[in-house]
Amino acid sequence: MNFNEYQDKAETFASYDNVFYPYASLMIETSELVDIFVKPLLRGDVKTIVREDVIAEAGDVLWNLAVLLKKNNIELEEVAIYNIEKLTGRLERGTIRGDGDKR
Repeated sequence: MNFNEYQDKAETFASYDNVFYPYASLMIETSELVDIFVKPLLRGDVKTIVREDVIAEAGDVLWNLAVLLKKNNIELEEVAIYNIEKLTGRLERGTIRGDGDKR
């Protein structure tokens, strides 16, 4: 399955009353994904990261992003291509590490 196929299928599950839902849910799901990795580091816990938990939360992030973009007439594939081109340009200019978007 490619990005755009996923995005089309993901949209079929979009059932919510408030147009703001995918925006808020993206923030929440992203936090839940990051939390899997950060909490053990912050607390010094010795915890095994469960691959299935990461995949489940990453899937929730991906779904919300796909729906949010689709509602704004942006394809996931376009975002992926743009991002790789941007990173390639930064690598070529020696600015892959640094601050700011316009480097």
